[in-house]
Amino acid sequence: MIQINDDFMEENDMKKIISVFLVLALLVSMTACGNTNAPKKEITNIGEYDKCVLVLESAEIITNDNGDKIAVVKANYTNKGEEPLYALCSFAVRAFQHDKQIEDASNINGDDASLIKEIKNGASIDVTYRFKMQDESPVEVLIGTPTADQVTVGKKVYFEK
Repeated sequence: MIQINDDFMEENDMKKIISVFLVLALLVSMTACGNTNAPKKEITNIGEYDKCVLVLESAEIITNDNGDKIAVVKANYTNKGEEPLYALCSFAVRAFQHDKQIEDASNINGDDASLIKEIKNGASIDVTYRFKMQDESPVEVLIGTPTADQVTVGKKVYFEK
């Protein structure tokens, strides 16, 4: 009879130890999943995505032949991947005024042809983006991933007074 009690005690002790480990594992996993205090990467004028880098540089306002005000944004594109790529396909670059997207006026068959030039591994090229302005208020340019959700990976505001 003593032997049975010892076996019973050992079995209960084992169940307690396993229970404690399960509770600890659950607590650790819940803590890891609920950690929202992780530092967020500050969004700057440098966008990086899938071995490509786009740096937003300067901008100027010009008037086109139709009398429209155009924001001409100069940037530098670098391909750090192994395959040749194109700046136009590597990022989704959009511009906004008054929290509304403004029209892309880039001419890839003319002045902005560098957007569709093949860039080999490690090479960089200066590119320009053009946006039809609604007025002369600040223009916020966002660099987004070339995916359906266009996650913002870079931004810069131009023409602030």
